[in-house]
Amino acid sequence: MSRFLDEDDYDDGYDGQEPDLEPPTVKRRGSWWKNLLAITVSLAVLIGGGYFVYTKVMEGYLNFTQAADYPGPGEQEVVVTIPENATLTEMGDLLVSQDVVASRKAFLRAAENITGSSGIQPGNYLLKTKMSAVQAVTALMDRANMINTWVTIPEGLRNTQVVARLAEQSGIAADEFNAVLANPSQLQLPTWANGATEGFLFPETYVFDTEPTAVQILSDMTAHFNTVADQIDFVAKAEALGVSPYDAVTIASIIERETRDPVYGPDIAQVIYNRLAQGMPLQMDSTVGYAVNSQGGTVTTTDEERANPSPYNTYVHPGLPPGAISNPGKNSLTSAVNPTHGDYIYFVTVNPDTGETKFSSDAAGHDANVAEFQVWCRANADRCG
Repeated sequence: MSRFLDEDDYDDGYDGQEPDLEPPTVKRRGSWWKNLLAITVSLAVLIGGGYFVYTKVMEGYLNFTQAADYPGPGEQEVVVTIPENATLTEMGDLLVSQDVVASRKAFLRAAENITGSSGIQPGNYLLKTKMSAVQAVTALMDRANMINTWVTIPEGLRNTQVVARLAEQSGIAADEFNAVLANPSQLQLPTWANGATEGFLFPETYVFDTEPTAVQILSDMTAHFNTVADQIDFVAKAEALGVSPYDAVTIASIIERETRDPVYGPDIAQVIYNRLAQGMPLQMDSTVGYAVNSQGGTVTTTDEERANPSPYNTYVHPGLPPGAISNPGKNSLTSAVNPTHGDYIYFVTVNPDTGETKFSSDAAGHDANVAEFQVWCRANADRCG
């Protein structure tokens, strides 16, 4: 067998045409730098945008979780009035409006963390502007920062004098007090007072956290009278003596004007009860002073004054005057229903400077005591009528 094939039988796959050949790919230097730059820019955008979002989120979070607050301790003094029934939220808004605290939120958070803050009382407070929230809450809880209204009424003043003192100390017009006293239905008078107010405005120092009204002040005074009367069992003891509690107040008001030393009160009460029992006129200069509206410049009365026809003048009219001549304190009220027992029917304050008072059961003893008083009068002529 021949090892060679015929020419016609040979096919080398060549068809006489040039094959389509792809040009070789040429790798260009620098194209990878562009890719890297694109990636870098993309990452920067992502990181920058993320940081922007992060800062905004954190800013919102901090605004939500933190509240504007002043560092304190405060600058200018300012008076803040907390109204009745104000909530902590309302207090916060009020403090912000007066620049005491920087934000309501800070105030509320401070209040949440301070025990007892829910007990903040209404009233006027002396605070400062630009206080920290904690300092503001603490200051409102301290009653020493409250601006109180104080009124002090001493024992033995008649109603007209009481009203003058109240008006002066409270800043409320005297007409407002007089209007309440003229129609005392709003006051807490005992039923047996029969609407009378003279003798029932208890002398004391009264403190008000807010600016009081005339009704509030006078109501507190009559309420305090009731409290003291209950404490000393005033009504029952008066009735045990055979007098009405109303008359016992009148007796107490005379005692209050006749002596400034409570030691003598029960003995003066004895004199009054004894003279009433014997049908003797009381002849108390204190009742004459009330009748003629004396301002107490002297310790004696004149013949003309003792002749005044007023029903309160016990030189002219027998028995007790129609009502109290002053507003007595606790000691005189107690004396009026706890008289000593004996036969005294006279007394004289022999030394008005010291208040020394002497008692007697007959005219001779009384005359001796009067003579002693006259010695004092000669030494103090400007104080004796």
